[in-house]
This record gives sequence, C-alpha cells and structure tokens, in this order.
Amino acid sequence: MVLPNLLLQLGPLSVYSFGMILAAIFLVGVFLFWRGATREGFASDPIFDLIFLCTLSALFGGRLSFILLTGEPSLFNDPLAIFRVGEGIFWMPSFLLGLIAFYLYIRRRAATSGWSFFKLADLVVPIVALGQAIGFLGAQVTGYLSSVISPAFGYLGLTLILIFVKRKVVTTGVVFFLYLLLSGFLTVGGEYLRQVKAVALGIDLNYLLGATFLTAGFAGLLYQFLRSRKLFPSLQIKFSVPTFLGEIEKQLRFRLKVSRIRQKRAGGEDASSTDRISEKD
Repeated sequence: MVLPNLLLQLGPLSVYSFGMILAAIFLVGVFLFWRGATREGFASDPIFDLIFLCTLSALFGGRLSFILLTGEPSLFNDPLAIFRVGEGIFWMPSFLLGLIAFYLYIRRRAATSGWSFFKLADLVVPIVALGQAIGFLGAQVTGYLSSVISPAFGYLGLTLILIFVKRKVVTTGVVFFLYLLLSGFLTVGGEYLRQVKAVALGIDLNYLLGATFLTAGFAGLLYQFLRSRKLFPSLQIKFSVPTFLGEIEKQLRFRLKVSRIRQKRAGGEDASSTDRISEKD
C-alpha cells in the first residue's frame, strides 16, 4: 500500500484516498465524454442529462446487487443503506444498468434529434476502459486490491486498442462490441486469478457476466463484419458474388486472348520456315 487509506477526517466526514481517486476518475471521464460528444455535434445539455441518468442508474444497480447478493445490510431493517454506496457496489451490474439507461435515453432522443446509440457508445467505451485501468491501479496503491497481477495493465492495453481502432474504423458499433469482447475476456481472466469469488446460488457472477460480454461482443463484431463491406479504409476490401465472378471472367478472357496471340505467332513462324525450305529446294 502506497497511499494511506484515510486521507482526512472532519468530524463525522471521512475522506478516503480510494474514494478521491474514484471521484477524480468520474470527473475526468465526464469531461472527456462531454468534449468528444460536443465535437461530434451533440448539444451539451442533453449530454449532461444522459450522464446524470446513467450515473444514478449505475450507482443504484451496483449498490442494490451488492446488498442482495451479500445480504449485508438488510434493506428491510435499513432501507437507507441503498444510498451508502461507499460501503460497496458490484461493477458488472452497475455497468449493465447504466448501459440500459444509456440505451433508453438515446433511443428516446433518436426520434427527435437523430442520436445514434453506437456513435455515442463508441465515444464512451474507451473512457470507461481508461477509468477501469486507473481504478484498478488506485485500488492497488490504496490496499483494496492485493493480487500480484494487476488488471490495470490489461485495461490500459484495452484502452490503447480501442483508441487505435476508433481512429481507423469507419463503421459505428465496432469499438463498442470490441470493448465487450475484450473486457469480457479480462473479466473471466481476472476472476480466475481472484481469491475471493463473487458467488450467488452456486454461480460465479463474474464468470457469467464475463462470458455474456464475450458472447455479445463476438456476435456484434461478426454482425458488423457481415453487414459492412468496408470496416477499415486502408484495407479497401469489398466482396460480392457478381464481382467475384466478373473478375474470373476477365481473367479467362485475358488468358484466352493471350493464347490466341501465341497461336498466331506460332503459326506465322511455321509458315515462314516452310517457305524458306521450299525456296532452297
């Protein structure tokens, strides 16, 4: 542990180092998403409404799942425990409920403002991956994470991959599905190395959600690949059956033409050699 757990104590108010790191991650993430969205032509006010709705939904989903799966504290005895998010939340349910709110709000705006879910999702997932990387690193330096192999480097690599693909790709949704695929892989790998498992009803939740992300990401990428004929402008790959057959026909005609020219040349050489022999006789 590099940083002290408790940074500041002001009467009943306790300021923890990991909490400060998470707050900084959130504020920087909000700024990066707002800047990227406004550069793409989205208005500021609806973007902040989207951020607010997704934040509340994510905190509620993560906190509720933590209480229901751990049983501490009981909501019947302490209903206000749902608001004490500092006592613990689960990341995957938090992400899923935030994603649902993200989709529903954009779907509502799509009818009037032409918003695109995949366009905004491609903007936000590299920021989410970067936040996960810094969050895992913060958990390590504050003592909340004691594993020898830190997941932070995996999510940092994921961030770099997403940024690279986003600059090269031309089809919306590819970056989002790639995040689901690779983050699902990292979740399954991280759960394999984790000593304390998140198990409910005999099911490892991180394995289940990680496998779900893997499947959804792979299916989405496959769909986008089959749907779009050109993902990367540098590759310029286009394929269709008529085009393929047309190329074969062109090659056959060219080879037939070359063969005829060679036959004519060979026939001319034979005729000239016969004339030379008859002249000698």
